[in-house]
Amino acid sequence: MLSIGIDIGGANTKALLLKDGSVEKDWLEYIPLWERKEDLESFLDKLAGVKQVQATGITMTGELSDIFKSKREGVKEIIKIASEKLENKACYFMSSNGELLSKDKALDSPEEISAANWIASGLVVGEEYPNCILMDVGSTTTDLIPIQNGTPTSLGRSDFQRLETGELVYTGVLRTPVTYLCPEVEVNGMKVGIASEYFANIGDAYRVLNTLDEEQYNCDTPDGRGKTRDDCMRRMARVFCSDVEELGEEFIEKAAKYFQERQVSLLQKALEKIVDSNKSLRINNIIVTGIGRRILAEEAARSANFKQIIDLADIYGEEAALMTPAFAMSLLAGKTVHNKDQ
Repeated sequence: MLSIGIDIGGANTKALLLKDGSVEKDWLEYIPLWERKEDLESFLDKLAGVKQVQATGITMTGELSDIFKSKREGVKEIIKIASEKLENKACYFMSSNGELLSKDKALDSPEEISAANWIASGLVVGEEYPNCILMDVGSTTTDLIPIQNGTPTSLGRSDFQRLETGELVYTGVLRTPVTYLCPEVEVNGMKVGIASEYFANIGDAYRVLNTLDEEQYNCDTPDGRGKTRDDCMRRMARVFCSDVEELGEEFIEKAAKYFQERQVSLLQKALEKIVDSNKSLRINNIIVTGIGRRILAEEAARSANFKQIIDLADIYGEEAALMTPAFAMSLLAGKTVHNKDQ
């Protein structure tokens, strides 16, 4: 059985080809839909060229991109583009209630398709770890998914509801502006305000701290320049209306560490809120996944006093950990087609 799972985001689009559940090939491209929506069609053309695919599972968050007038419009347009490009690939779309829907049913209920990628991840992880919290830290957002008896039990379903419950935290390890995290930093006992401009993002801070490789920095930079540590240092200095020579590298490194600590604290509080809101939840493990699983998710879980922290890469491999919704959709679509053939 060859199956493909696709996760169409507003900034990054990911796909995994599985053969009988094992990863055969992966694709990840930075496609900012608000600038280059046509690149999504080119990406899907590549997948359409893969021979003998029997099932395709698709989930999305790209409908939130402001190129669309509404999420409903975005969902419908993405469904139509994907269906046209992959017309012979048995396409299924994940819904917010955990069902795989055909194209026609998905078009009839676009509100159920919007931002349902976390459901797919939770369903697959729940098969291995039925009582846990899955923590997926991506480039832009973090999903915190409580799982009970193998089923995601999130109190919220829509993005709005999950923002309210703390199950969706709009912060990740690349694209989050550092000004989102705090209005000032404390360095060497001195509190310093920061410029509320998009001078630097958290990816710059992690590059300064040497916890993120240059090739992992796979989005545009705030100033359109490079991604070397020196480039990131310069952007970080701008946050303080300064140059590197004016501040010194030590100050910038300490400021980057401060931003990291604020981000860890943000996710720690979100984890604690979820535990407090789910009194009956039996949590045996925290499962961490996404590009930020090691540099942010693990730190936040430890800060929240969780002891059993498991890297999803140790279960399913590195590709699955970097593209968990795409991996999950490939597995789920493959199982659906297999069961129909029985």
